Amino acid sequence: MSEFDAIVVGAGPAGSSSAIKLASSGLSVLLVERADPPGSKNVSGGILWGNELAKVIPDWEKNAPLERFVVSKGTGLLTDDSLISIDFRSKKLENNKTGYSVLRAKFDQFLANKAKASGATLVTGVTVDKVAFKDRKVIGVEQEGDVISSDVVILAEGANPRVAIDSGLREPIGDRDVAIGIKEVIRLPETTINERFNLRGSQGYAGEYVLGFLKDGVKAGGFLYTNKETISIGAVINAADLRANNSTYSYNIMEQFVTHPFIAPYLEGGKVEEYSAHLVCEGGIKSVPRLSGDGYMIAGDSASLGFSNGLVIQGMNYAITSGIAAAEAAIEAKTKGNFSAASLHSYDEKLALNYVLEDMKNFKGIEGVTWSSLMHKAVPRIAEKVFFDMFYETGEPKRHLSEILLESIAGSGMSKSQLILEAYRAARRM
Repeated sequence: MSEFDAIVVGAGPAGSSSAIKLASSGLSVLLVERADPPGSKNVSGGILWGNELAKVIPDWEKNAPLERFVVSKGTGLLTDDSLISIDFRSKKLENNKTGYSVLRAKFDQFLANKAKASGATLVTGVTVDKVAFKDRKVIGVEQEGDVISSDVVILAEGANPRVAIDSGLREPIGDRDVAIGIKEVIRLPETTINERFNLRGSQGYAGEYVLGFLKDGVKAGGFLYTNKETISIGAVINAADLRANNSTYSYNIMEQFVTHPFIAPYLEGGKVEEYSAHLVCEGGIKSVPRLSGDGYMIAGDSASLGFSNGLVIQGMNYAITSGIAAAEAAIEAKTKGNFSAASLHSYDEKLALNYVLEDMKNFKGIEGVTWSSLMHKAVPRIAEKVFFDMFYETGEPKRHLSEILLESIAGSGMSKSQLILEAYRAARRM
């Protein structure tokens, strides 16, 4: 007989949500986390979209350590001298709250404690070496030669799924699977944040930017999220570009972003409290491995379940949804007494029926848009030229927009035919 019904590796949003569901359903659960306390090794700060947590914590919005709710969503293109942005604000976002900024160090600890309160055994500061096999079936986990047995193992270890890779349950990740994320958490008074972003009370801002000013062929995006008394700001950098360039470093790009003339004023007078780096899932559906097999399932970032289309970045909600789905599949398998690959394939079926895999399939190839020269080089240059020529008064006769646009395209570095083709491809994928 196994020591546990289920072992969950990783106490992030996927792992803890899974453990809460499992333990609440009466299964014996071991939740193993290498950080002590949970969340301390995560890059702090992000936006939690959606209401998936209500499935396991009905009152989460009242009790979770949330920072601000998103009432303003921005998307911007940055060039050397300009910011071209869309700032969407709506009372509908305030009346129907769908996005909250969180600090992962606090949020992950809250979730792990909820798992413990639900009956899961929480062990922190322990690194799992690999899963344990018997007759090619996963029967538990191994740590320093000791095996802890379970009927099923759920791997939810994050974007660098070392246990899954070392155990041969997925291929090693490469440059096309992940990007390099750099983040700072900068402390500012709450009143200062509210004034600079035109916010009131617990209202918050979430913005993503294309860093169109970068040189040497490197492509990167930026993000800025407001918390109660801090700002989470960072850059997501194409790993292949950094490797090919071999002279530009991630911290160089981060420095260029935070000192940009239209970003720096938001941060002026702030104190950097955290500086950290992390891998970010960017490979789309092509990076998703086999999700289940004999005695195991893979959830969250470990399964490359993340979405970015340049306008919005989502990961925590996918992690929570997949973690709960894995738990539901494990509960069904326990009822049948069958933890075979065929039985646990119900996890794949659940993900196929909910929005996670549907999103990733519908937006197949979106990474080709988010990391394209069209989005990072041509579009920022064209937009800057068009708006500058439209708004700048020279005392001379004004030109038609079509003339300005054609001239801007000519100076974008792409031919009209290339631009049309790339725009068509982008439109199809988005």
